Amino acid sequence: MALYNSFAELKADKPELAQELLDVFGKGEWQESNLSVYDTLEDFAYYELTEGWYIDKHFDQQDYNGAPNPIDYIDLESLGEALVQNGDESYIYSTESDQVVTTDWGWS
Repeated sequence: MALYNSFAELKADKPELAQELLDVFGKGEWQESNLSVYDTLEDFAYYELTEGWYIDKHFDQQDYNGAPNPIDYIDLESLGEALVQNGDESYIYSTESDQVVTTDWGWS
């Protein structure tokens, strides 16, 4: 994962991704927010398992508050896909190249 403190930092490092986000979401306050970029769905799923959403969860739970049950997935790619599909679109964005970008602020 790469953490960018603002859109300007992301644009300097990954101009094509920055332009894609701008094309999809337009200008807004999200540009001043932290942006986390995961190069693959696997990277995103691994982060969520080890440091994110699931860190305080017990894997014997039946309800993950709408998030997919990680026990239902064999590999990190399929878990990453499910997290993106079931996640909150207000802060998760998946590119066509399967990069995942999250923001603390949301895309408004």
